[in-house]
Amino acid sequence: MTKLVKLAASLVCLGLAACAHTGGMTPVAELKPGTAWVLNSDDWASEAREVFAEATQHVDALESARPDGSWYVVLDLDETVMNNVAYQVELDRTGASYQTETWFDWTQQEAATPVPGSIEFVNHVNRAGGHVVFVTNRLDREQLATESNLAKLGLLRGRDFRVLLTRASPEGTSSKEGRFALVPEMLRVQGYPSTVSLAYVGDAKGDRPADWDADAFFCIDNGAMYGDPCASVPLSGR
Repeated sequence: MTKLVKLAASLVCLGLAACAHTGGMTPVAELKPGTAWVLNSDDWASEAREVFAEATQHVDALESARPDGSWYVVLDLDETVMNNVAYQVELDRTGASYQTETWFDWTQQEAATPVPGSIEFVNHVNRAGGHVVFVTNRLDREQLATESNLAKLGLLRGRDFRVLLTRASPEGTSSKEGRFALVPEMLRVQGYPSTVSLAYVGDAKGDRPADWDADAFFCIDNGAMYGDPCASVPLSGR
């Protein structure tokens, strides 16, 4: 096990004991503003729950007009359903930057915790008769560990989510457009023809199709820790 993973895992263990709001980390100093905000601020947790509450209201307003099994929602995973702040904490503390190798080591620990409100939203979609679809830029070689991590969060394939699409390595593009387009066919071959998407939830601009209605995209503020954040002003509310 690498030094990064050992330290990240120890942070998770400390957090589980502390039961903090962020998926449980204890406060750590000398962090980048976005990392510290996600780790330590009550605002991040409350804003995440608010975003999922808004997504729930949106889905509820539309799903009653559709038969069960005829619609779905698409969620990103990292910083939308799965909180990886422990990984970013160690990067900040050591002055390192994101690397494919250290990220792979982190995913194999299956130690990501839930983003506040995400599990409740997934459960609500399933109770309402919809399908949950995850489209992530995690690599295909990380899929088994990702599904195991999701199971630790109480989310099982076939029961809680119907489709999980990763990015092919090394050739796969980070653009999700092609994978978004695959979802209706993947549901069709599972016995659910003619499905439509009602909402997308993510933390980056690429977590929705380019032509998707912005009012039906729900943005989790990731504190500008990764990628191209969808929050107009990260850390300061929407």
